[in-house]
Amino acid sequence: MSTLPDLDYHTALANMAGMTELYQEALSAFLQEAPLLLQQYREHGLSGDWPAARRAAHSLKSSAAVMGALALSHAAKRLEQLSASQDGELAREEAWQACMQAWQRFVPAVAAYSPA
Repeated sequence: MSTLPDLDYHTALANMAGMTELYQEALSAFLQEAPLLLQQYREHGLSGDWPAARRAAHSLKSSAAVMGALALSHAAKRLEQLSASQDGELAREEAWQACMQAWQRFVPAVAAYSPA
């Protein structure tokens, strides 16, 4: 079990007080929740509801950090910051793409830690 660019398993396990089963349960919930938060961010952003988009990005950022998805957490943090800005459409799109790429890298990185 090691730290990879898209998964800091040691930090995640420490967040779960070292309980592997708890991490697996939380991971299962996160793997279901994260796509919904990404979708909410995108839908709210496209409709111009930036406060709601910011809340979705904030939730994703926090949850990802707890789960050891540090690249995803950093990318979501950037989405959250840009959601507070009235301009920066290109920057928001680039941040969105970075977030999606981080998510797509996290899923296979965490597969070894997911319950069967």
